[in-house]
Amino acid sequence: MASSLLGAQASLASLFARLSPVAKLLAWMVALTCLSGAAELATASTGWNLSLLDKNGGAAVLMLLALVGLLAIVAYERRPLADFGLIIDRLWVHNALGGLVAGLFVYGAYITTCVVCGALTASTSGIHPLSVGEALLEVAFAIPPAVIQQVIFAGLLLGLLRTQTGRWGAVAISAIVFGLAVALGNSQGITSASGLGLAFGMTLLAGLLGVLRLASGSIVFPAGVLAGALAFRRVSSKLQLTELGNDQALIDWLAPFGDPRQAPAFWCFMALCIAIAAIVVIWRGEPRLATDAAAEASFKRLNPFSNLLTFIPLERWAVLLVQAKFRIDPIYVPRLIVTLIGSAIGTLLALPERWLAPLLVTHRVEDPVFVIGIHRSGTTHLHNLLALDPQFRAPRNYEVFNPLGFMTGWITTALMTPALMWRRPMDSVQMTPLSSQEEEFALTAMGSPSPYAAFCLPREHGRHWKYVHAESFTPGEAVRWRRDYLLFLRKITWWNRKRPLLKNPANTGRIAMLRQMFPHAKFIYLVRNPDAVYRSNLHFAKQGLVVFQLQEPSDENNYADEFLENYRRVSETAERDLANLPTGQGVRIRFEELDDSPIETIAAIYAQLDMEFTFAFQRRLDEYVKRNADYRKNRQTPLPADQARAVRAAMGPFYAAWGYDESTADRRAA
Repeated sequence: MASSLLGAQASLASLFARLSPVAKLLAWMVALTCLSGAAELATASTGWNLSLLDKNGGAAVLMLLALVGLLAIVAYERRPLADFGLIIDRLWVHNALGGLVAGLFVYGAYITTCVVCGALTASTSGIHPLSVGEALLEVAFAIPPAVIQQVIFAGLLLGLLRTQTGRWGAVAISAIVFGLAVALGNSQGITSASGLGLAFGMTLLAGLLGVLRLASGSIVFPAGVLAGALAFRRVSSKLQLTELGNDQALIDWLAPFGDPRQAPAFWCFMALCIAIAAIVVIWRGEPRLATDAAAEASFKRLNPFSNLLTFIPLERWAVLLVQAKFRIDPIYVPRLIVTLIGSAIGTLLALPERWLAPLLVTHRVEDPVFVIGIHRSGTTHLHNLLALDPQFRAPRNYEVFNPLGFMTGWITTALMTPALMWRRPMDSVQMTPLSSQEEEFALTAMGSPSPYAAFCLPREHGRHWKYVHAESFTPGEAVRWRRDYLLFLRKITWWNRKRPLLKNPANTGRIAMLRQMFPHAKFIYLVRNPDAVYRSNLHFAKQGLVVFQLQEPSDENNYADEFLENYRRVSETAERDLANLPTGQGVRIRFEELDDSPIETIAAIYAQLDMEFTFAFQRRLDEYVKRNADYRKNRQTPLPADQARAVRAAMGPFYAAWGYDESTADRRAA
């Protein structure tokens, strides 16, 4: 099943590569229509009538489907995300707040004008403590839909279209699609006077936001503008701040049906703003923004939807939070709320699978092939290459992040899909729901002892990170760990009983534990220059782990400070256990050799491990290497002298053993 899914994914990639942007847009709209119809039929069959045009919930599902579809297309485009306005520069907070204030002020000024002219009358009848609290929540809830709408229409859709239609054509088409999408949810129908007026008004608004995206260089400012306007509109509605006036002529001109978006005056105002913004773009050109590392890290801290460990069962979250004494930093409270909501949904939907899977999925798992090596050694690259071999079954993203419910919980899989149609937070590696992934995330979500729990709770680093060392497991913890490991492997191989291919840096110090479970397993140990590994892990600590965090790391006993000691201990254990493996069960390779000659290196690995290197596998490798020839790894600056000395002091013996000392480097160069 996994091979067929990957084959379908490759076929889609090839198909989309040949389609024009307009054809891709049409395919997206057809797919969205079909999925929407299927979703409505599925919910109707259960007695729950979910209309995807219903603003009370269905529209959120429709937006999610639209976002997933466009992200899938963009994933195959292989273009920089900056082309789609998805970039975080050093002024992103300033631009976001500026847009928010502008949206609040402009929409508020228009409503005030309506009141002054008599089209609307001010009212205080709806103001009371409860409604004020609800109104404040509406302000917070206005931000996510505004951001998602701008990602879809001013970002992804506009970026896809402009290669063929030009920037102004892309803005116009995106705006029309947005206006029609909003008008479809009009209670009186899109063909009514109200529906047509709403469609025209929202098209002009979307056009303005699209031009603002061109003028600012990213979606940040227009998303802020839309969020501000939405917030004012929702607060006004919740507090019932305005009522229709008595002058019908003024009402028709300024706020027909009590909705300023359908007003000719509003249309004229939007047209004027579009003209001014367009002149600015023509005069100044489109700015080319540069990603700022510090700004990107701050954005990741604020993003509440980035924690891929959201679907840890609710009871496991309770234990972790109690252990951490509920010390959650205020900036991460929104992420905690989203995480617990996702966990509650996943826990409920996974109950049947959690009860039945251990009873029904009991087949014997073939001894796996393990790819090991400390974090940032290149194990993901090797795993992706080996996963092309049809004899193997590698875990997928949608499985490891929802291990207790991925067989039946397709709703939770859909919820995490937008985060999985992106790139990894610490490098530029593309992620999709079907990408190969390390199973340590699955063990964490299943409640096993795992160092990755410290990704979310870094001040609990000492409590969790010790499990990269086999000797840290108590007998009871080892039993739980083996039980969960076997259950997960049985689930991913239930449909197709292939040999598991597992990549897990946390297993580097667990070779002996794994051999107790799988005596005939094979181990591929990937090593890399310790200087590069240390430098990359410092970057990982700053840019990668922040997407999981619910608290800031402590000044001591954190990932970065403890890394060298863990690196040394794990490397010593791995070298010892690898030397004790029978011939044909273990091999150590260098990342640089894999990077320079991937196909030849893999052929050598197969020869040493006595595995068949088939023609079909070689053909897939050739295609993959050609397809990813333009990928560029992160560029890191040389280590400062003090850090270089610290790495040399910790990892000194391994430089020579792995061929990274100066004399060996000189011989290789010669």
